Amino acid sequence: MTARAALVLGLAGAMLPDMDMFFLNTRMAYLRGHRGWSHTLLLLPVFAVALGVLAQLLYRYARHARLSTLSLFAAVGIASHLFFDWITSFGIMFLIPFSRRRFALDWVFILDPYFTGIASVSLLGATIFRPKGRLLSSLGALVLFAYVAFCAIQHARALAVWKRMDAPPDSAKVAVLPQFLSPFRWLGLSDRGNELHASFFDIGPFATGSPSPRPPRRFTDILRSLRDFYPPPDRARIQRFSKPPPSPALSRAETLPDVRTYLDFARFPLATVRPAPDGTTSVFFQDLRFLPWFTGPWQRERGMRFRREPFVYRIRLDRAGRALEGSFVGSPVD
Repeated sequence: MTARAALVLGLAGAMLPDMDMFFLNTRMAYLRGHRGWSHTLLLLPVFAVALGVLAQLLYRYARHARLSTLSLFAAVGIASHLFFDWITSFGIMFLIPFSRRRFALDWVFILDPYFTGIASVSLLGATIFRPKGRLLSSLGALVLFAYVAFCAIQHARALAVWKRMDAPPDSAKVAVLPQFLSPFRWLGLSDRGNELHASFFDIGPFATGSPSPRPPRRFTDILRSLRDFYPPPDRARIQRFSKPPPSPALSRAETLPDVRTYLDFARFPLATVRPAPDGTTSVFFQDLRFLPWFTGPWQRERGMRFRREPFVYRIRLDRAGRALEGSFVGSPVD
């Protein structure tokens, strides 16, 4: 078996779990199924053997290799994909079909340019400088895993800091979530039952923050605003959001299939109930994992000219509690 065949099998295995995207044609299907059956440990060996068989049939460099060897390289690629999904905060359903629980280590932001850059540079270097390809790829792997380990250490630090800041009770669900472009910036979240607490903070040596940060008014202002909205922990502001009181509209909305799917996906869900003059009621659901650093929750802070809050779901009910419409929304509804 050639090194080229091993590389191809590893790459194919690393990409294979995301084939589920071809079967998810709506955003609700994405929440329900992404990182699901194609990411399960049960099917990992099945996919690995299937890739090995395909390689023997279709790829001339692997035609005479042992199936067990081909399958091993494919399995390593698949396992690397599962591990690197696991370290983000989106969650991965390892245990389907036995459980749909999502597992997440919350070490690395879901789109991390440092992570991607390390992997891309090492692969590019190994491709260009082939005589030293093995050395360069090994060094790249070491640097990548060192970076992941560093992020894991920062996560542990941030979690300890958040617990000191918020002093959540033992019964509270607590998490710190990595933020864009820095392993030192975090979002702390606590679910205390009737109230959710959230705070953005920076545990790095160069944290500054601003006492009066200005929200971005255009897309191009986002990167410039990052430093202002992540102060050191001693100056971070904890936002407190009360959950809505029980109501017939909220209870009815929570029984709807799409809302159940959303709530199964969400880790820190917050609902907002808004009656309308015509007798209808809109109920908004959002997961505070995706709360932007520059604004508050959906429909609770208005007047923003620029907002980006993914996965905000709105259900509208009539007077009798019948669902009139349900959809994801992309801008505030006044």
